[in-house]
This record gives sequence, structure tokens and C-alpha cells, in this order.
Amino acid sequence: MSNGMRCRCARCMCSGLMGPVVLITLGVLFLVGKMNVGYGFGDLWPVLLIVIGLVKIAQAMASTEGHTGPGQPGQPGQ
Repeated sequence: MSNGMRCRCARCMCSGLMGPVVLITLGVLFLVGKMNVGYGFGDLWPVLLIVIGLVKIAQAMASTEGHTGPGQPGQPGQ
């Protein structure tokens, strides 16, 4: 993407969500761990793996229509 434009295809947009979704999930898990509800982070950490898997599935199923840039989305450039 040497022209300075960002790709707006659905797959690239989903891959950009991984970081924020993981941080939000971690925050919620630590918050639940601090509340006295009977569950701690040690009990709920698999939820993080499930959320990561869901984002990866959404990324794989998203359309690449309108993709701009070198190569296929999600693969290293040339």
C-alpha cells in the first residue's frame, strides 16, 4: 500500500480488530476476577482463546472484494 491508502475490504478490517478485541476481553476478564462473583482469571482465561478464535473465523469468512495492496490479504507483501 505504497500510495498511503488503507485497504477497506472486510478481511483487512477484521484483521485490524484483533488487538482491540483481545485488550477489551482481557480487561473484562480481569474486572470479573476482581469482583467477588466466584470466578477468577484462572477460571476464565479460556474465554480469551475462544474470542481470538471467533475473530480469526470472522477474518477467514470475510470477503476480499475491493482489496487494495500487494498480494492476498493476510499474507506478507512482495
